[in-house]
Amino acid sequence: MQVKSELVEITNNGHITTEYIENELTNRNINPLRWAIVSVSDTIITVSVANFKE
Repeated sequence: MQVKSELVEITNNGHITTEYIENELTNRNINPLRWAIVSVSDTIITVSVANFKE
């Protein structure tokens, strides 16, 4: 198994929560080791993700 870092753009729904971000990552088949918000605009949240890859 490898860990790959990547940036993921998620739609900003106006109510950013841990659950919202983790659900969006799960919906994209991302199994994060860790994640962090790196940028927020009116429409997009950019998240840096360390993703497990097989």
